[in-house]
Amino acid sequence: MRIGELAKRAGVSVQAIRFYERRRLIRTPRRTPAGYRIYTEKDLETVSAIKKMQRFGFKLAEIRRVLQLWILPSDTGAPSPYHDCSECLLEGLKLGENKLQAMNEQIRSSIQLRDELQEALNRIRARLNAPPPRKAQSERPKSPGSAAIAAS
Repeated sequence: MRIGELAKRAGVSVQAIRFYERRRLIRTPRRTPAGYRIYTEKDLETVSAIKKMQRFGFKLAEIRRVLQLWILPSDTGAPSPYHDCSECLLEGLKLGENKLQAMNEQIRSSIQLRDELQEALNRIRARLNAPPPRKAQSERPKSPGSAAIAAS
């Protein structure tokens, strides 16, 4: 597939694909005699993984390391020397756990900030003798893991 199709299927821009190539997050693609880049389904999987890791908040250096551990070939073109390596799995697990811990801390911080703002608004309403907003507006959004995150 050409770069435009890869970008469309992965949900990224053509410029993003070129950026990933320059940063060596994806392999350098084969080219047709006319010079068009040709990508494979494996490239699509890699770009999709990059996009997902970006959504999780991984930095490019962290993404590169994860890809080196499982996907990216060595500089010689051979398959990743780390594929199926338990030490690599441990390193990948540690990277993921560190990211999850940082996300949970951000969530705790956001919850605390939200609660402080709610208290400040309640004090202002009380001073104005204004009724609280309707329940639908002031109700806190809930997610299945929010209680566990707030408690940890």
